[in-house]
Amino acid sequence: MSMNIAILGGRFDPPHLGHLWVARQVLERGPEISEVWFMPTYIHPWKVSEADSRDRLFMLKSFEDVKIKVSSLEVEKGGTSYTVETVDLLKQGNPNDKFYWIVGSDAISDFSKWRSAQKLALKIPFLVFPRSGYPVKLLPVGMKLINGDNLIQTNLSSSFIRERIKMNLSINGFVSSEVEEFIKRKNLYK
Repeated sequence: MSMNIAILGGRFDPPHLGHLWVARQVLERGPEISEVWFMPTYIHPWKVSEADSRDRLFMLKSFEDVKIKVSSLEVEKGGTSYTVETVDLLKQGNPNDKFYWIVGSDAISDFSKWRSAQKLALKIPFLVFPRSGYPVKLLPVGMKLINGDNLIQTNLSSSFIRERIKMNLSINGFVSSEVEEFIKRKNLYK
């Protein structure tokens, strides 16, 4: 049976509840999405990750449920993670499924920096999730805005959480209890 799978890629350094709310709302409002897969990068093309890829992968596992999964594809592949290559691997490994790529509206301005951006936009449809402070004025070809009444938007970011940790401030309510416990146990982001 074929599925419509939406991929939410990123560093997830650390994963936070804003990421989880995006996944849940894409399931509610996306084009008959069967599952959302979180896919952490191994090495991001232009941003450095503070936590090891295996730690980020482990933290994401706390978000899994019946329709939300975690893919280790980019971590297992190693090297710099390029979406255009990942899409090819996804399609090769799952030829009967249809894939979508989720991006926040904050990523639209950087889309031209993505490797083979124009080619990528033809390979996979993009679902754009609005983010507070990043209004969508014009969507590139191949991108569809997730919208509707009562859409939960946030400006919560991993960098905000890392800064709170560095300042010894609470991150309770911003990340899952499992992620918070893991960060404390491994002494991450200090």
